[in-house]
Amino acid sequence: MAVKNKGGKDGLKLYIDLYELMQLERGTHQENRSFGLAHSELLEKPIALLERWRDEHLHLLSPSHSSEKLLKYLSHATLFLLVLSFFLGIFSGIGLLRYNGSEPVNLLYFLSAVFLLPLVTMTMTLLAMLRAGDAGAMLVHLSPAYWMENILLLLPGKSREMIDRLKISPMLANWIVIRRSQELALAFSLGLFLALLLVVASEDIAFAWSTTLQISPEGFHHFLEMIALPWREWLPQAVPSAELIEQSHYFRLGGKLSREMVAYASQMGEWWKFLAMTTLFYAILLRFLLFLAASRALNKATERAILSLEGVRELLREMREPLITTQAPQKEHAPRKRGEGDTALAEPKQHYTAVIGWALDREQIVLQNEQSGILADAIYEAGGLHSLKEDRQVIENAEGDVLLYVKAWEPPTMDFIDFLKALSEKKKRTIVVYPLGTPQRASIATDAEFEIWAAKIAALKEENIRMIR
Repeated sequence: MAVKNKGGKDGLKLYIDLYELMQLERGTHQENRSFGLAHSELLEKPIALLERWRDEHLHLLSPSHSSEKLLKYLSHATLFLLVLSFFLGIFSGIGLLRYNGSEPVNLLYFLSAVFLLPLVTMTMTLLAMLRAGDAGAMLVHLSPAYWMENILLLLPGKSREMIDRLKISPMLANWIVIRRSQELALAFSLGLFLALLLVVASEDIAFAWSTTLQISPEGFHHFLEMIALPWREWLPQAVPSAELIEQSHYFRLGGKLSREMVAYASQMGEWWKFLAMTTLFYAILLRFLLFLAASRALNKATERAILSLEGVRELLREMREPLITTQAPQKEHAPRKRGEGDTALAEPKQHYTAVIGWALDREQIVLQNEQSGILADAIYEAGGLHSLKEDRQVIENAEGDVLLYVKAWEPPTMDFIDFLKALSEKKKRTIVVYPLGTPQRASIATDAEFEIWAAKIAALKEENIRMIR
């Protein structure tokens, strides 16, 4: 499941951020489980869950952390290479279509650049995609993008040191190179197409074909019809006829054009339509489809690389698995007779109509419910940073059996006592106060902490308020 486009900058940023965060404190099982419960809708979407976890822990990294620096560097490098490839395509196209005015342009040169070269490189790309999981895949290293970017990395600066420090997965690096190669090839092809349009629009060019190979006009016509198969039915004017092919056959012997070629010079200019469609289909459209396939494969490779980072699977396991404690949920106490000042104790239940956490956030409440095996129809937060208006709204909404979590290590405040009194005014409510100890004690209150709370609750003399020990 990818969030946004994880094979692009977002995916690489998440990978780098998680790599650095895994070197720092990953949090306790209790904290991670609490986070997982708070984002239960993402538990089956590990990448989305990790992205949310990264966002909440990003403050642990320096303000200008590695992912920001590296992605900025890569963006600049990519832009430079794309512009370079585009203008290289323009200049190559102009060179292949150069017309000196004395003899026609041999269309085979340009045809090789927009048909043969794309087919060869795309075939190599497909083979490289099949071997992308191999760290030393030779076909990946033959890519121009691989060598162009490695030349850029030789430049001095902190970017090189940062890239050396980050251990990018070889599989991920291969897919980045493969996808980047398609971007550069696409930019080069767009340059070729633009060069063709510019030259045709600005010059009166006569195209011909000339080769030392023994190829008859009939055989060449059959070959070109195969090339034009994708568009010959709906765009026949972009398919050269047998007559045009025969008239365009040029022999350099003698150095002069035949009278027939001079007479048909205007028709020989019609070749540009075929060359334009060949460029659009083979060099641009097919390359774009391969780019999309490489992008999708990069997305999946990024996901696999993220999940294979050291510590990530352990983090996800702690988010998903319930906490299992070997400590008893409560201590055994010798039975005692209840005196006048004693607080009524309640037996823990598995279901409450409402659970309220006093100065506790929702994540802590949900986690404690899970640890105690408690189900709740509604969960509310009160006290702490919540306003009196919000607390009154909780009092109004909570009905039936109410479980009230409090921090045992903090003595009862007047705000809490006022809240509890207001909550108990409706005699139909049954309120159970549950003092929680610190996470280090598995949330079990000490005897001293419990006695402080018990004495305060007993002093209220409210029949519908009890405590859990």
